Amino acid sequence: MGGLALLWVSCASFGAQPVSSDAPPLPELGKPAPAAEPLLGRIQVFGDWAVGCDNRLTCSAVSLIPDGAGTSYSVLVSIQRAGGPEGASTLRLIGADQLAGKIDLFVDNRALTRATAAHDMIEMSGAPAIDFIRTLGSSYTFELREKKQTLDAPSLRGLPQALRYIDEQQGRVGSKGALAALGDGPADLAKPIPPGPTVTPDVAPVADSGPLDLTPEEQAAARKLAVCEAHFDNEHPFETHILDTDHALVLLPCNAGDYNVSAVPLVATGGAGKWQFQIARFDHVPGSTGDPGTPPLIVNARWNPVRGELSSFAKGRGLGDCGTAETYKWDGATFRLTEARSMPVCRGAWEWPVLYSVAQG
Repeated sequence: MGGLALLWVSCASFGAQPVSSDAPPLPELGKPAPAAEPLLGRIQVFGDWAVGCDNRLTCSAVSLIPDGAGTSYSVLVSIQRAGGPEGASTLRLIGADQLAGKIDLFVDNRALTRATAAHDMIEMSGAPAIDFIRTLGSSYTFELREKKQTLDAPSLRGLPQALRYIDEQQGRVGSKGALAALGDGPADLAKPIPPGPTVTPDVAPVADSGPLDLTPEEQAAARKLAVCEAHFDNEHPFETHILDTDHALVLLPCNAGDYNVSAVPLVATGGAGKWQFQIARFDHVPGSTGDPGTPPLIVNARWNPVRGELSSFAKGRGLGDCGTAETYKWDGATFRLTEARSMPVCRGAWEWPVLYSVAQG
């Protein structure tokens, strides 16, 4: 995603209490992280569907706008199948604006069922979801109608191949439990879910407070470390958050475009009047980062102090239908990946498949 356009949007300064001056040093940039780097799945595109599976064999498929259609869907179709012999299936019809009340679902111009939309979504799970997914995968047209008026008609082109891909990745081909590659094998035929990983932080999340008190010299040192001296003038504030009693997060605005703002994440130690900075460590570099060896970039950063999580959401265009998104948890020394999503094609999908996930410790 190196070609992402970047935009400065105003970032409010969030603060942290002064941290202790005897904080342990952080690993240097370029040194390997203590744990193995997470391995992400890949997005596959079949016709008008994108599909991906994560490291725990949970797979997701989403509908795409047909090439050259020129219009966006008002309803996105999302299909998810969990990994393992007991892997549950979920079908979601997600409205871009309003989706409410009784909706008739037509397949090949035949009324299949009437569903109730709540909170702009129709959701099916369990056996009804599997039956409906299989029907869609063996049909030509799909329409959502309200009082005989067509609300949307998501394309089914490529869905059979996407469903078979899920069966192949999960080891269900030739079984009675498959979505597309059905056979006489036992319904619970599937690969076992791979073990781990889990993220168990060594530190408990703490509340944010006032902003760090950084002197002009400390700010200049931070900009120099982040290689951002020439990108923004000093009027653009640093965003700061407390991480734990020994460390604080500093998000230093570094680049701009029409719908993204990128920031270099630093970790500060030392306390008021003697702040020192290091480039934040990640076990998996955010997808918007530039050339190898350059500081990582967090795009449209969000810090959740309750969960101790830092998220990055890099849009490929303003619609937000392509790009990369990562969520990290602070473990006392490193930001560890807990979830990664991606959409490499800009074709109207605002819900992206998960390519990496962890069990919360």
